[in-house]
Amino acid sequence: MTAGDRLVVLMRWPEPGTGKSRLAAALGAEAAHRLHRGFVADTLGWSAAWPRLVAFNPPEAAGAVARAAPGAALVAQPGGDLGDRLAHAFAAGFALGARRVLLVGSDSPTLPESLLEACLAATAESTVSLVDADDGGFVAMAAPRTAAERLPAVFRGVEWSTERTGAQVAAGARAAGLAVRSAGAWYDVDDGAGLERLAGDLARDPGRAPRTAAALASSRR
Repeated sequence: MTAGDRLVVLMRWPEPGTGKSRLAAALGAEAAHRLHRGFVADTLGWSAAWPRLVAFNPPEAAGAVARAAPGAALVAQPGGDLGDRLAHAFAAGFALGARRVLLVGSDSPTLPESLLEACLAATAESTVSLVDADDGGFVAMAAPRTAAERLPAVFRGVEWSTERTGAQVAAGARAAGLAVRSAGAWYDVDDGAGLERLAGDLARDPGRAPRTAAALASSRR
């Protein structure tokens, strides 16, 4: 990351009984909530080293997010579907003066910094880049300021949370006149398969996401 770049973390503040329904099916609601808190804590932890904007939901979590991410710029996510929220998050990053915006979620707590740097490096004028997810989505996306006005069209009509999501975003970018580059692949954790891969990674190196590792260990006792 260089001067003029901005990391945007798109996240839902963890509250009991909200979100992570597929993880709740695998672990139970309480354990899924603890894991969600671990994801958010670890993501906000490593991202503190980057100039960042946290795009959060729900709006009433503003105080909690500010305490968890001191020094970060904050913006509440709008209503609408995920495409609307992604477009808004990119726009908010560019409104802060960013030349390039790199957007991540909080569902990939072990995402290597090398992939994030590669995603930024692959971004150029009229070129967006993605870190693909193994399930067909994506775990990070970077875009240049010159693409800002075209991003809402990129996300329009995408079927979110399906194996077609990443391909549809790439197709939308090309239809908007943007080139698309892949910066590699990783995984997000929203079901049992992702959970097992996460467990394997953290068994080898729990320091990569310590709060997540602790939450996962407590859920399996």
